[in-house]
Amino acid sequence: MARAPPKKLPDSYWNAWKQLRIVLSFRIVISAFLGYWLLRCFFWVNRRTVLNGERLNEAVSSGRPVLICCWHGRLLFPVFQWNKYNYYALAGLNNDAEIISKIATKLGWKMLRGSGSRGGSKAYMEMIRVLNDGGKLFITPDGSQGPEYEVKEGAIKSALRTEAIMVPVSGQASRGWEIRNWDTFVIPKPFGRIVHVVGDPVDVRDLAEGDSVRDAITAGMIKAQEEADAWISG
Repeated sequence: MARAPPKKLPDSYWNAWKQLRIVLSFRIVISAFLGYWLLRCFFWVNRRTVLNGERLNEAVSSGRPVLICCWHGRLLFPVFQWNKYNYYALAGLNNDAEIISKIATKLGWKMLRGSGSRGGSKAYMEMIRVLNDGGKLFITPDGSQGPEYEVKEGAIKSALRTEAIMVPVSGQASRGWEIRNWDTFVIPKPFGRIVHVVGDPVDVRDLAEGDSVRDAITAGMIKAQEEADAWISG
């Protein structure tokens, strides 16, 4: 018995979908515009300190590819601290990542887009291209949907393939909002103190296997975050 052809969706469905996409796009643009100016003001009116910044400077000066790594929950700190150096950054394809990507672009970052679930293959090849050219790339190895504090495979593979130096970074604010989702996302409040921390670089050429690289950069990012928290608490 012949199967009936699939029913064509009514035009009203497609019109509603188009309207929804317009509304979402408008919301993203407005959110990015407001977010850029609000966050920029918040960072401007805080007293900011950088700890061990020479570690990142030395890695960059080596001429080798550099992966700047930060847990997703603290990504605003490096985004607003190292935005004037023409570095690249990787963001996912969901709506929240779209907002962050637009903000980062206005700050001076060159954006690559993709995640483990969407656009991952294309993003991975773009990462390899940037790193093979000696580029400096900022990533959140546990983003953009977690699990929290779990380094994804793409970060390890790209570092090993390009023999990159991985530099863990973090930050903390004396006054801030904590947005709890799959991780704890920190947004600084105005008129406080902010610290940016650079951890010990991980040279993948000194490590034999992917698991060793994963363990080393995980430990480095955790330590950098703990140092940031301790500095603010002290």
